[in-house]
Amino acid sequence: MRGQLSIEFLIVLTGMLLILAAVTMPLSDQARADAEKITKLADAREAANTIANALNTVYAGGVGSKQTVEYWLPADILSISFDNGAENRLDVKIELNLESDNVVRVSTILSSREDENRVIVGNENFEVSSGLHRMTFTYEYTYNRRIEIKVA
Repeated sequence: MRGQLSIEFLIVLTGMLLILAAVTMPLSDQARADAEKITKLADAREAANTIANALNTVYAGGVGSKQTVEYWLPADILSISFDNGAENRLDVKIELNLESDNVVRVSTILSSREDENRVIVGNENFEVSSGLHRMTFTYEYTYNRRIEIKVA
């Protein structure tokens, strides 16, 4: 009788552990995926803030001011661009290759009007590979009296 009770207990305990594992494994995988997504978005927001702060500092410093910044880009980045934002201000926009919530926007103090000023990116576009990047922003006047912030 004792042997049968021990075997039945082990079978029931094994079944409960299998059910518990079948339920918790997908939940832990989902939690891990969500944590990775949040980390990538946080890294992208930090990079956008760094770029926006550099633009603001150079713009506020006036013609001839220059600033070099370093920022970290996460994996799965698609693009970095400048967009029209709220209240006619220029936004730094970073797009990620995520299923949802894949865009990070940070506003600057620069006007988004093309005739007032513009941001020129030196090599056509920002480098969009993951890792550490360095960029220099320079504030210049152009021949047609437009303000240009050059990115090199």
